[in-house]
Amino acid sequence: MTILQPSDRGEQRLPDGIVVASFPTYAEAQAAVNRLSESDADIRGLAIVGNDLKLVERVMGRLTWGRVALNGLLRGLMFGVFFGLAIYLLMPESLQSAFILPLLGAAMGILLAIVTHAMTRKRREFSSVQQVMAARYDVVAPQGIAGRAMHVIGQRSAPAPVTTPAEAPVAPAPETPQA
Repeated sequence: MTILQPSDRGEQRLPDGIVVASFPTYAEAQAAVNRLSESDADIRGLAIVGNDLKLVERVMGRLTWGRVALNGLLRGLMFGVFFGLAIYLLMPESLQSAFILPLLGAAMGILLAIVTHAMTRKRREFSSVQQVMAARYDVVAPQGIAGRAMHVIGQRSAPAPVTTPAEAPVAPAPETPQA
């Protein structure tokens, strides 16, 4: 299941089951699920759950008028090239439009970028990228397959038994120095 797909039952809740393993990265959790799949284990109902989510915003640089205009030019140019090619493919006789649209796109991109930056300039003078990250990723399995999943992933299927000694250890008596 991916983010864009609804759950099987149409519910929006955390998966029920047992945490069979935890990993520091999503790639490691995904590799564990792949190992389960390759071992012919029933993987229906498994879930990878990201925990301790953090929103990280990485500052990419200062927004200057030149940078804003250049970014607008590039975005508008790409938009114009895309539509120019689409029009040329649909109507090959309109070759002029295919060349004019990238130029119009670049001009509109610059204009829109400058207007947008002018409207938000007092609030934001830097460019950044936001990312949601998890501190750890748990592989959660339904109760019926948790033992097998733990075995295949390499974890113990049950916690190690706690052994207590029959008698509590006694510290040796301190020796008295003899003169």
